[in-house]
Amino acid sequence: MPRYFFDINDGRNERDEEGVLCADLQAAVLEAKTLLPAVAADEVPKDGERQALTVLVTDEDGKAVYLAALVYTGTWLIR
Repeated sequence: MPRYFFDINDGRNERDEEGVLCADLQAAVLEAKTLLPAVAADEVPKDGERQALTVLVTDEDGKAVYLAALVYTGTWLIR
C-alpha cells in the first residue's frame, strides 16, 4: 500500500512526517476530505473574520497529488 502525506496549512505550515498508508489515491483523497473539517473544528479565526485551511496531499516521491481547502468567512451584519 502506498503512503501519502497530509501537510496542513492554517496560517502556518505543518509538515506530515509520518504519513498514512492508503489503498490508492482515492482513499488518500477521502482521508484529506475527512481531515480538513476535523482540523477546522479546532481552528477559530484569530485575526479577523477570514481564514483558509488547506491540506496538501503528497505521495511517497514528494509529488503533490491533491489539494483540499476550506475557507471561513464571517461578516458583521450590525456594528
